[in-house]
Amino acid sequence: MDESRPIKVSFSFYPADVTALAARVSELKKAGVMVRSATVLRALVYLTPTSEMFAHAVRLAGAQALEGAAYEKGSVTDHPTVDLPKEDIRKLDGVVSQLAKARIIATRAFVVRAILRAAPDGKTLAPGVEKFLADFPNKPRGLSKIRLARKAHG
Repeated sequence: MDESRPIKVSFSFYPADVTALAARVSELKKAGVMVRSATVLRALVYLTPTSEMFAHAVRLAGAQALEGAAYEKGSVTDHPTVDLPKEDIRKLDGVVSQLAKARIIATRAFVVRAILRAAPDGKTLAPGVEKFLADFPNKPRGLSKIRLARKAHG
């Protein structure tokens, strides 16, 4: 199997996560960075160091424990799917393993929700996301991919 091919990963999002993601997308657009929600998630996973991921997940788990809820309130309202490189999946899995050693049961989705909720505003995120887009540009799909292929072939 091709080691460089990204893997499709879906995350269960609750209303607070959907709201946080929409806010980051909107703030980034106001800051002049045109992104979609999947790009924001990919960038956050890539840009956030594992130590910060761990800390944000511990904070989220602690906040839920203080509320007396072992799990998130409400029901899952969205399942965003992103293409992540294997390195980023390993990074998330490493944080999940660290959390398990600390006796915090978590999933990749929990870690992503934690970093999303702790993410700075779009203006602060903009330079990092712009660099991410320069390093990892979106690949054309659908009609735009077909049009680029036609231009290339004459």
